[in-house]
Amino acid sequence: MEDLKVKIQEILNTRYVASRGIDNLSKVLAQMLRQDVASVKEILIQLIDEGEVYEFAKNKFAGARVLGFIKGKFVLSSQNFGFVLCDGGDIFVSKKNSLGAFDGDEVLVKVVGRAYKDKKREGKVLKIISRDNDNLLATYRDFGSYGIAELDRKNIQVKILKQDSLNAQEGDKVVIDIVPGRVICGKVIEVIGSLDKKGNDIKYFLRQNKVRETFPQEVLDVAGKIPQEVDKSKLKNRVDLTNEVIFTIDGVGAKDLDDAISLKKDNMGNYVLGVHIADVGEYVKLNGIIDKEAYERGTSIYFLNYVIPMLPKELSNGICSLNPGVIRLTLSVEMKINDKGEVIDSKIFESYIKSKHRLNYDEVLEVIEGNVDTQNRLSDIKDVLLQMYELSQILDKRRTDFGALNFEIPEGEVVLDENGKAIDVVKSEATKSTKLIETFMVVANETVALTYNQLKIPFVYRVHEKPDGEKIKSFFNFVDSLGLKLPSETGDSKDISPKYLQKILEEVKQDDKKGVVNMVMLRSLKKAKYFEKCLGHFGMALKFYCHFTSPIRRYPDLTIHRIIKEHLHGNLSFVKSKEMQDFVVKSSEKSSIQERVAEDTERAITDYKKCEYLENYIGKEFLGIISGVTNRGFFVELDNTCEGLVPMSSLKEFYNYDEERLMLVSKNHFFRIGERVQIKVESVDKLERKVNFEFIKKIRE
Repeated sequence: MEDLKVKIQEILNTRYVASRGIDNLSKVLAQMLRQDVASVKEILIQLIDEGEVYEFAKNKFAGARVLGFIKGKFVLSSQNFGFVLCDGGDIFVSKKNSLGAFDGDEVLVKVVGRAYKDKKREGKVLKIISRDNDNLLATYRDFGSYGIAELDRKNIQVKILKQDSLNAQEGDKVVIDIVPGRVICGKVIEVIGSLDKKGNDIKYFLRQNKVRETFPQEVLDVAGKIPQEVDKSKLKNRVDLTNEVIFTIDGVGAKDLDDAISLKKDNMGNYVLGVHIADVGEYVKLNGIIDKEAYERGTSIYFLNYVIPMLPKELSNGICSLNPGVIRLTLSVEMKINDKGEVIDSKIFESYIKSKHRLNYDEVLEVIEGNVDTQNRLSDIKDVLLQMYELSQILDKRRTDFGALNFEIPEGEVVLDENGKAIDVVKSEATKSTKLIETFMVVANETVALTYNQLKIPFVYRVHEKPDGEKIKSFFNFVDSLGLKLPSETGDSKDISPKYLQKILEEVKQDDKKGVVNMVMLRSLKKAKYFEKCLGHFGMALKFYCHFTSPIRRYPDLTIHRIIKEHLHGNLSFVKSKEMQDFVVKSSEKSSIQERVAEDTERAITDYKKCEYLENYIGKEFLGIISGVTNRGFFVELDNTCEGLVPMSSLKEFYNYDEERLMLVSKNHFFRIGERVQIKVESVDKLERKVNFEFIKKIRE
């Protein structure tokens, strides 16, 4: 039945098939597929419910994708309009076009044009596929005999009967479910409490993004039975690398060590780089209990000092983690690289290793920069590390020559006290040691993607498509408004190359406007995603790319590990089966969605903590740079990466918003991105993650 459903979807999603009524369409498809009409009709009704098939005119049905309709998650704003989150960018939906969709509902939407102000796609909700009326965040208000849950960020109140309140107190943050009925009522399913108590703020944002924080008991039960030592029977037919000098390099606090590296030179002077990745697929089998949970999570989520893992700790920190001194199963990519950074030969194979060191980025940087004490302590691998740094520079130069975009945008790292309160925000930038690992992982990912693309085997690729011509044109206008010259060669905004954009980044490298040019260029590009077709990676200037190196924390990596292993074992019929092709599509779509959830969660928590930090400095003055301009005012980023808005209403003159040049212009003054200004912290709203600044003066440099 499932195979038949897939075949019907494939027909309806790739060609226009329409008919008079569902009965007639069932007969047409049944004839095409040589199936009985009743079975086809049953599946068609399911597909209509799921939004895959749509009645576009009276008694006329066709595949939603062929009709150009899009499925996505509806997000309701506090102003009652909303957005549909989907691939290709969010779609704006006005209240009149929302069909009564509620926050979190899955909807089918039709693009009807462009929103006037920000040129986002504007859509109309055609169908609410599924309601999401559970796990809503609210503030509880106690009225004695009953309570009211005020939904956070929405202008909606829900009545709570006393027996359904879980003894929530006035002002508590709660999680509620909507109880079906004529009058909107709800019941409290969790009391979070005050956000001022340690950990409650983290819990709040995890609930807001519906993050699966804990593992179901059945998953924990299965994970608890996994041996924490490698079964010797699993070593058969694997390459023994336990005598090789292999080690890991990670952050100081990392526990899920899923990549290790090795390096030597052959007798021709070529580098032989080994990238050895935890063989998670050996332990997490497709469609098993742990796999299904990992599929739903899609990725591990990292923020502050916390990790919400994709896999239980018995796997992520245990048998799959490449801890030093113990045998671990791995998938290895061995690449022979010449002195120009070209991979002239490669092989991918199952192996097992015994890591010699668990290094961190700081000590590797000390070795690279000549710290004698650290070099002496790591004397057995000092020369290898220096050789690795040498190779990473060669590979980095080759990437740069191809046009890879190396954005220099520092991140803000929040420092917490023992009570979990933000006490500082400091800049965190890439170092020689982090770039070393990144460079090695990139070349491994590229090599794997190229290999399996040539084999024409179903695969999950990491793709980054060419940017939209209009957005690039706007970026060019912005650069021009700064008084910066574009590179001499003409940049066609409709067919821009990464090499051309790279030249712009190079020309501003020593300019004080470097940061904002990097930021605005990044905003002008499309978002990378997972996809079943190899469309290349624009930002990296690569034709072939995938994510292979982190199967402990990313589901797409685990998906392709399984494909690689089946291929290595000669199971080509399974690898090329319709089942695997369909799973690659599903895995790509699901992983892209979950990546977005993880990013939104990480950003929400970090922004909240930055607001918590700035709350201590209300009335204090800071220097910053204008990082964004809108019709509401201009944003200022402080030197420590905290950001706030100077509202248009707070300015002494009337300003017009020049969208093309990203400027606010009055009769006598203007504000534009990249200008240094002095501001005062005026107000902070932690829950909304908003900071208002008061403009003091421009800084002339």
